[in-house]
Amino acid sequence: MSGIELSEHARAQQALWGTDPDGWADVAEPLNVRLFEALLDATGVGAGTALLDVGCGSGLALRLAADRGAVVAGIDVSPGLLDRAAGRVPGADLRVGDLSALPYADASFDVVLGINSFQFAVDPVDALAGAARVVRPGGAVGASLFAEPERCESTAIHVAMSALSPPVRQAAHQPYALSATGGLERAMVRAGLVSAVSAEVLVDWAYSGVDAAVRGLLSSGGGARGIQDAGREAAEAAVRRALAAFTRPDGAVVMHNVFRYVVARRPVTG
Repeated sequence: MSGIELSEHARAQQALWGTDPDGWADVAEPLNVRLFEALLDATGVGAGTALLDVGCGSGLALRLAADRGAVVAGIDVSPGLLDRAAGRVPGADLRVGDLSALPYADASFDVVLGINSFQFAVDPVDALAGAARVVRPGGAVGASLFAEPERCESTAIHVAMSALSPPVRQAAHQPYALSATGGLERAMVRAGLVSAVSAEVLVDWAYSGVDAAVRGLLSSGGGARGIQDAGREAAEAAVRRALAAFTRPDGAVVMHNVFRYVVARRPVTG
């Protein structure tokens, strides 16, 4: 793995993501497979597709793409998550870097994905423009995020974790920054992409029990921030309280979330 010098914002993100790489890789990331598959289908990923995953995390989407025959690359701010990605996709081009300064030549990829990542950039439109630069003309940029907060049961957990931190600390972690209706579509058009088409995916976050849910949720950026600001004991207690509403009689925890994804294209000119 190689990397580039990180901006101040990227360093702040690095401090939030990957504090528990195994918790993210083994508990949290697998819950989103349905979303990953939907984006791979929508962008036409298959044999020979040159694919970049921006904010690739522990590499599960890359693994799914490689299983389809794609030639995959990934960039993420967290070395710990990339270590897990390297185990999932041996030989992939994995880089520590800033999603707002992609270290790739123009038109390097057929498809660029940003699965729940562009909203965490210091300037999401600028980050999307970078994705448009490195995808070939006519190639697809696919991005996803939570739909409106009121349509995601896990919003209750995000609220509980955010309450552990002072307002000045909340600016760096905004999972719903582009979640307003049409927000992601408008950002992609402003980034110079065209033919933005959106769809939604219902994703159930289903955990075997409260302990597993606590670990998975606290392995996120919002969880790490809560631990840093209030301590692990307080963060775990806050998440456990918020999970009570979603805990079933058999002890399983299930939250229903709606994700939106948008696929747009780099214009073909000339």
